[in-house]
Formats: sequence, C-alpha cells, structure tokens
Amino acid sequence: MSHTFPTIRWIVDRRPTVCPVGDQGARGTCLAWAATTSHEQLVSQSLSAEYLHWASNTPPGARGTIAGLVSALDNRGQPPAAQWPYDQKLDESAATYQPLPSVSGPFSKSTVRLADESPSGLVRELSRDRLPVAILRVTQSFLMAPGGIVDGLDTGTDGHAVAVVGVAEMLAAVGSIPSGARLICVQNSWGPTWGVAGYGLVTEAAWTASVLFAVVLE
Repeated sequence: MSHTFPTIRWIVDRRPTVCPVGDQGARGTCLAWAATTSHEQLVSQSLSAEYLHWASNTPPGARGTIAGLVSALDNRGQPPAAQWPYDQKLDESAATYQPLPSVSGPFSKSTVRLADESPSGLVRELSRDRLPVAILRVTQSFLMAPGGIVDGLDTGTDGHAVAVVGVAEMLAAVGSIPSGARLICVQNSWGPTWGVAGYGLVTEAAWTASVLFAVVLE
C-alpha cells in the first residue's frame, strides 16, 4: 500500500497476512465482511461472508447488527468460503435466501467482545494478532479517501464496519497532521478502487471524531 506520507512508522501492520479485499457491492453486508476478515485471521482459512450474513438474522431483523453477529458466530459459525461464495446480486429478502445442502462445514465458531477503540487499544489487539472490527460513521472524506487518506473532524452519518489491520505513527508533521499522530489502517469492503487497493489510513483526529465502537473475535 502506498500512501501520501513518506515519513510514517508502522507500529503494527497485519496487511501481509489478511485475506484479500472484498467487494460487497450495493448490499448492506459490511459487518459480515469485516468480521470475516477478523475471523479468518484467527483460523487461518478462508470463510464464507455470505453464510455469516445469512446466519446473523437471529433474532429476526438482527442481520447487520452486533447482536446478530454474536448469535451467528456463537451458534452457527462459518463454513469455508468455497461452500457459499459471496454474490453481490443475491436478494436476502427472498424466501430462497438459504444455504444449499452442500454447505456442510466444518463450521468455525468464535466469541465477540468489546474492545478499546483508541489507537493504543487497537495496537494492543493487533499485537495479539486480533483484528478489531470497528464501526465508523461515514464521512465525505471516508467516501472519497483521496490518496488512501481519511482526515478531518466531520462526525459523519450512518454506520459502517471495517477491519482494522494496522496502526502507524507520523514521524513528521504534514499539513494539519502533527508529528506523533497515529494513523489507523483499515481494510474496507468496497473493492480495490476505494482508498489504495481497498485500504485506507484514517488519521487519529478523523478516527476519534467518527468511531462508534470496536469489537474483536476470539
């Protein structure tokens, strides 16, 4: 991943070991994608984001929520990705939105716990090889991510899930970003055209303004 700032130091960088960047398309599956990235880091295999999204609808209406995610990972788990590949065109409101009989597992399960969403807290989790799943409000800077950088104090709207895969530190001031400020590296699920190849560096100021909370899988 290239970036605008030549003077940064990586505190922890898990990009070399994470799964490839996904593309959720127009579907609201960001939480399933981010959680799958985190879960795959734990079990070292490719898992089905589609199955996780389907299974998260317990109780009914919980799909796309942390409650649904907790239930799905605890009770059903995730099968290998090849058993139910992600499809941008699937209609999850249809009665036919069900896994095929060929989805037979094995099913990897996990527990979910709240995490410290501060840069220092993220470093602690990443140092244990846990990829936090962060829920952010989407800002204009996040939508555009020029040069792979998300900056500004806009608090944003709505909520969007991303996987945190690294934290870096500014070694010298650049523009309004001071020396010593940290940059949170996230893997998004909007395909490789977002940010730089699907990754973005969120400045500490932008992170503090827009982050809602973070969880980790164990």
